[in-house]
Amino acid sequence: MSVFFEKIIGVAILAGIVFGLFTTVVAPFEMFKKAQAEKWPSRPGVITKSYASQKRGARSASYWRPEICGTYKDDGGKFCVTRVRYGGFIFGDGKGDTFEMVARYPVGREVAVFHSPDDPREIVLEAHSSWTEMITLFGLGLVFLILPVALWLFRAKPGSQRHSGM
Repeated sequence: MSVFFEKIIGVAILAGIVFGLFTTVVAPFEMFKKAQAEKWPSRPGVITKSYASQKRGARSASYWRPEICGTYKDDGGKFCVTRVRYGGFIFGDGKGDTFEMVARYPVGREVAVFHSPDDPREIVLEAHSSWTEMITLFGLGLVFLILPVALWLFRAKPGSQRHSGM
């Protein structure tokens, strides 16, 4: 095997381990918040603003987030969310996901606004969503952590050969 190919494999394995560490650390926090949000009370609201916002992050990288605001129907109070739900990851710059969320929540739509009993400013529009994405992502993270370790433990050692007992 060439040195170049070995380096490519090493970089791929390292990237997999970093991905595995990230998802196995972040996913449980997201899962916890998602489970909490499913128990939150809701208030009826109406969307008054819904648009995609492009922001600049670290190192001038841009990313997209939804800006969805509205008023509560019961008391006329205002709310704004940049996070529609817990348990979903936005990959890349998030432009496609952001425009999808904005289209899902157009101006004038009536919604249930779920809020934390401990902090009424912590709100989401989708408290009950599929767990499939989170469980799949967490499982992939575990695979990307365990697979390199298993390959390293069971690697063929140089100079060793396996013989049949005949």
